[in-house]
Amino acid sequence: MAARHRRGVARARAYLLGALALAAALAPAAGHGAPTAPTGPIVRVALLADQPQWPAAEAAVGRLLASLGEQRLDFVVHAGGIKGDTESCGDHVLDARERLLDASPLPLVYVPGEAEWAECQRAASGSFDPLERLNRLRELFYASDASLGQRTIPLMRQSDQATFRSFRENVRWRAGPVMMVGMNLPGDNNHYLAEGGRNGEFEDRREANHQWLARAFFLAQQQNLAGLVLVVHGDPQFGNGWEHRGRPTLLDAFVSRRKRDGFLEFKRQLRELTARFRGQVLLIHASLKGFGIDTPLRDANGKTLRNFKRITLPTGASGQWAELRITPASPELFSVSVKDAPGGTGEDGD
Repeated sequence: MAARHRRGVARARAYLLGALALAAALAPAAGHGAPTAPTGPIVRVALLADQPQWPAAEAAVGRLLASLGEQRLDFVVHAGGIKGDTESCGDHVLDARERLLDASPLPLVYVPGEAEWAECQRAASGSFDPLERLNRLRELFYASDASLGQRTIPLMRQSDQATFRSFRENVRWRAGPVMMVGMNLPGDNNHYLAEGGRNGEFEDRREANHQWLARAFFLAQQQNLAGLVLVVHGDPQFGNGWEHRGRPTLLDAFVSRRKRDGFLEFKRQLRELTARFRGQVLLIHASLKGFGIDTPLRDANGKTLRNFKRITLPTGASGQWAELRITPASPELFSVSVKDAPGGTGEDGD
């Protein structure tokens, strides 16, 4: 407890220094016209997902984080998945992973995945209550209004709003001409329970996510930002024919054998907000299909939304990471390349 208290004091001091240092650079742009012509240095971001999967992988992830700290990167984003699917959800595992991520030399923003809370009711994971485990994650990983890491950056959390006081994992922050947004959208069908009745956790989080995403797009538009980056863990399943489905009802589970799409409302909102946004939108999430870049979002008429791109991060690829470059002066605001830990080779992306 004493060590954690010292870390908390140190983090608070680092947060204050970081807030003062970044205030000028992160100040909102004025006006409501077209996005301001982007200026400033390139922002370099390390993207990780589903690491470490087991205790044996902790050392490799620690070395990877240390090597990232030696490069000229601005911060790390972990898109969730800090334990194996059948690994315990107990405090001893979560504590160990919090210490690992917090030891990052670079600021590290972590978005939760399903393995560390939504799937914890499984016997192999310890038969925990998922919501109790989510609240434990909030206590461990989101205790302050700053990122993890030995150096930190200030974050805006949704919990600052009284209506959504518990949603500390939903965050946003500025990175040059871009709004960065993290949101709790786990895999396993967005933790929608098929037993029927009210999905209390799902419905409350759906409302919180809806408000958080709408607010982020509003602010990005208001500040004339060039882009918005959204980081979640779960694959929203853009290719499942969701565009032709009607509004979900409580009767769906009884009158149809088709699985209720837990991501349906999210995809519809993302489509609407992206279609109205003047800048570029980038969605980042983990995927069993591995690394990829595509444009899977279409408007109501079936036309591809060209200001939207998706990056999928590989799962279970220990030591592998992706570098996102945000280049203000380039017509192609976002570029991505896959890289390996020291000693490996990388794979360029578009």
